[in-house]
Amino acid sequence: MENRSHALMAGLFAIVLLIAAAYAAIWISKKNVPLVPFELVATSPVTGLSVQSQVRYQGVPVGRVESLRFMQDKPGVVRILIAIDPKTPITESTWAEIATAGVTGISNIELRDNGTSSQRVESSATRIADIPMRPGFWERLQQQGGGMLGTLERIMDQVEKFTSAENAASLEQTLQNSANLTARLDSAVKQMEPAIKQIPVMVDALTGTAKRAEVAAAEITLLAKSAQETVAYLNAPGGPLRLAGQSLESIQATAAQVRTSTLPDLSALSLSVTDAARSFSYTARDLRQAPQSLIFGPPPVAAGPGEAGFAGFAAR
Repeated sequence: MENRSHALMAGLFAIVLLIAAAYAAIWISKKNVPLVPFELVATSPVTGLSVQSQVRYQGVPVGRVESLRFMQDKPGVVRILIAIDPKTPITESTWAEIATAGVTGISNIELRDNGTSSQRVESSATRIADIPMRPGFWERLQQQGGGMLGTLERIMDQVEKFTSAENAASLEQTLQNSANLTARLDSAVKQMEPAIKQIPVMVDALTGTAKRAEVAAAEITLLAKSAQETVAYLNAPGGPLRLAGQSLESIQATAAQVRTSTLPDLSALSLSVTDAARSFSYTARDLRQAPQSLIFGPPPVAAGPGEAGFAGFAAR
């Protein structure tokens, strides 16, 4: 029985070993896929980057670093040769940056693409294409660190000035004034308590006043309605205003008739009376000068110059 169990265990171990060998063969065959070379030009330190460092595209592993070498004609510039999967969509809008993984100090190459271009970049062993590099997060942080330190120093200077002895005394005085103001407000609130207690009574009085105002408004509404009815009656076809209008029209017609017929007759009569009065005045004057003219008639008039019987001016 024991021999059979040992044989079974040996058979299971052989099966597991065959499966592991098959997976290893598949993995090795995948690793033998030819990778496409690209070059990166780094003008900043590549600390933590080494051969066999991973290359990721949008966070997905796609290759590795093949070599790091200096450019002889440009001191301080490092050319990085990478090899990536040919299925990786490298376009004209793809760039690379060095990313540090946590606090271990190990760096990787991160390939980014903002999708502004769909033109693929072709590369081969005979004609290696370049991928532009941009500063990574830590590098940008170091570049901006100087300005941040200057800003921090200015902030600390301002804080030091704010916490000076004079400002501290002023702040203490302000706090004391605030405490005094709070005490005064407390006292004022206590003094206002009787008035606050009278507020419900005032509210009840205002409520009564509002009710009386509503009654007065209702009476005014009735009065306005009565006035409207009165105006409607006055403007009715048989109402007083219409009758008064008809009377005014009759008066206007009578006045027009007086202007057109009676006034001209009165004017003619006045002229006749004026002429008669003038004639009577002339007659009365003649009688006053020669009363005998009433019996004998008017005296003869002397002949004037150029008339027959003219005796000359001496006779006068």
